[in-house]
Amino acid sequence: MVLGGGYAGLRAIKFLQRQLPKEVELTLVSDTPIHTEKTNLHEVAAGTIAPNRITFEIESVLQPRVDFRVETVMKVDVDHKQISFASGDILPYDYVIVALGFKSESFGLQGAENALPLDSIDSATRIQSAVEQQVARYAKSKDPNDLNVVVCGAGFTGIELVGEFTKSLPKLAAKYNTPAINLTCIEMATHILPMFDQGLADYAVDYLKQKGAKLLTGAKITAIEPNAVVYSDDEGEHRAYANTIIWTVGVSGSNVIADSGFDQRRNRVVVGEHLNMDAHPEVYLVGDVSAVMDPASSRPYPTTAQISLKQGEIAAKNVVAAINNQPQTTFTYQSAGTVASLSDTNAIGEVGKMKLKGYPASALKKIITDRSLLEDANLRTMFKKGRYDIYH
Repeated sequence: MVLGGGYAGLRAIKFLQRQLPKEVELTLVSDTPIHTEKTNLHEVAAGTIAPNRITFEIESVLQPRVDFRVETVMKVDVDHKQISFASGDILPYDYVIVALGFKSESFGLQGAENALPLDSIDSATRIQSAVEQQVARYAKSKDPNDLNVVVCGAGFTGIELVGEFTKSLPKLAAKYNTPAINLTCIEMATHILPMFDQGLADYAVDYLKQKGAKLLTGAKITAIEPNAVVYSDDEGEHRAYANTIIWTVGVSGSNVIADSGFDQRRNRVVVGEHLNMDAHPEVYLVGDVSAVMDPASSRPYPTTAQISLKQGEIAAKNVVAAINNQPQTTFTYQSAGTVASLSDTNAIGEVGKMKLKGYPASALKKIITDRSLLEDANLRTMFKKGRYDIYH
């Protein structure tokens, strides 16, 4: 059984359906019939692409042998080797790959409900709709906060969202004949995009500022009010007023992990080098619900789509090995590179020793998106939904 239809879960079930004989029963469980390329949620939230460009029907990439169930998982009972669902059904398993993904994490922040999280296709469409509704409302309200958008967090997702907004917000202002829309990003760290070379990070900051974005670093968010983000810096407490506030600060694993009684932190379970539990080797945890230690840093690997895909494949390979009484494969990871989009024609990236910025990095980002569609779905889906519109 594979729980979750995201990057890791889909990669796992596609491997299993190819590698295991037909007499082995395969079940995939997802709380939605749709797979979302979540690394592109910022584009939907900013309104630069339609939701159907980053989604596809999960069943369309499964073999008929796979029992695909659209269910909400409530509990993984490792002692009795069974899964409980919100519907009341209970299903047994011999092996399970838990790939239940992430949720937005507010860290107990006061007033967090006043911000819009970005963690799913539905939340992305809510953000896009909210921004446009506020801009359209300005004609009657004349409330300046209708033309203020604040993004909380300048991590990967936050920066990519700000980049997309620098393209879409001027178009919204022109559409509704309003003054310029003000875009602010608030970040506690003093430097953004630390995973990149400093020169590339500086390029990203300079580009976003040139496009009108206001980046507030060294600013700790202390509360979110209905129309303002409260933050403090070296000069004291301040408020950034806006009627659209978006939360991209952090994520944690699925609540099912804590609800199932796993030994966890932020709904992530530390697993061994084979991605399974020592006490229950038939249970594999991958993606955002797992913590795999990087031997080089003695810290968990970051939760990225790239790592999740590799984990899904290794976990599936190890299930096949376990069924065939063969040795397990150790999970190792070497980054294939990192690219952060700043707009549809600009980005920064590092691939090996190569550092890219501007359109070349943007082109690489599009290639990565197309490759992801190919590997997560199939060639037809890539041609139909890829970034070069080959079908059209």
